Amino acid sequence: MTAAPARLWALWGLTRLLLVVLLMTGESGSISDLNYYRASLDDLGSRGVGDTLAEYPVPAFLLLAAPYALLSLAGLTASYQVLVLVLLLALDAGFLAALVRRGRTATPALAWLVATPALGAISYARFDLVPGVLVALALFALVAAPRRAALLAVLATGVKYSPALVLPALAAPATGRVRVVVSGALAGIGLVAVSIAVGGWDRIVSPLAYQGDRGLQVESLAATPAVLRWALSPGDHEIFFAPSLAWEIDGPWTDVLLRVSVVMTVLLAAALVALWVLAWTRLPDARTGLPAVVWLTLAALSAFVVSGKVLSPQYLLWLLPAACAGLAMLDGEDQRRLGRWTAALLVAAVLSHVIYPHAYRALIDGHSGWSVPVAALLALRNLLLAALCVTALAAAWGAVRRVPRRPRDRAASPAS
Repeated sequence: MTAAPARLWALWGLTRLLLVVLLMTGESGSISDLNYYRASLDDLGSRGVGDTLAEYPVPAFLLLAAPYALLSLAGLTASYQVLVLVLLLALDAGFLAALVRRGRTATPALAWLVATPALGAISYARFDLVPGVLVALALFALVAAPRRAALLAVLATGVKYSPALVLPALAAPATGRVRVVVSGALAGIGLVAVSIAVGGWDRIVSPLAYQGDRGLQVESLAATPAVLRWALSPGDHEIFFAPSLAWEIDGPWTDVLLRVSVVMTVLLAAALVALWVLAWTRLPDARTGLPAVVWLTLAALSAFVVSGKVLSPQYLLWLLPAACAGLAMLDGEDQRRLGRWTAALLVAAVLSHVIYPHAYRALIDGHSGWSVPVAALLALRNLLLAALCVTALAAAWGAVRRVPRRPRDRAASPAS
């Protein structure tokens, strides 16, 4: 091992040790999610798969249940949280190893070293790291192994439905399109079959119903005006802990803001569809179209994050691995532009870390002297995320447009 990778691994060990200590001490509230997973699995026998962790897709349930099942054979389910933490650390380390292998410089690995500490202990208290890394690995695989890229993206979708948004970008390059579409379809059918066998059809749609029933979560972009008003005049709104296990806001403007969220979703979806169609007509192969695919991936995921009525800090774990993977694959001005974008994303992660968990009580209390500054900090974070989304959409447009339009089939040409 050369000196540079050795230093990277030493830094990884130090930063991740500090994060684990933080999870156990200063941000110990974050571990309540791991406790929730274990408590839910403790009741699996009486509640069944249909009512256990029903807010997550069946593959996510299986992902969380597998360590529990192994520990239960040895009567060690009390160690469930520790095992999940170890597995997430192993995934984190494995992704760093992939960045070290693929990166032409140390920049992608250094960005990843900063990423999870910037977001805080929540990086390991929830499992969003899994779909985030799977999407990043799909980007790595696209040029040499498009079938594997499709499989990884579908597995990510099985854990959290939102990574389905990266599949059109992966299928955009013409030379690998059939392999991506066929492999993705077969893998998707397989996951659906497993999900039905394990939990039935209702269990497939339960995560969608769960999201549909949720109100306006306080950290979402759409909620920002209401949260600012709440901070200035707490009596006008109510912030409460909802059945969705999240803090939601209700009161003046919230119905309008929910409709704004729907409009934002529709507009961003239309922009993404236009970009996907353009990419499908222009990108000849994955190597030529790699910058476009990377930016389309980041644009799709960031659009989902900013347009929804829910925005939890761990959602940034869907973006951070993909951004680091892009830094490892791109070069020249493409890499420099993505480097600036990733730096801004890391700033958004730090702001998210400050808000949750450290300033969260001031945010939801509304009677603290810190409520207004924290609400302003949240507004700043959300504006930054919105700017990142717009920038990613613009970069995707530019990356696709600069690829020469593919010539039509010679047999279809009038001159032939």
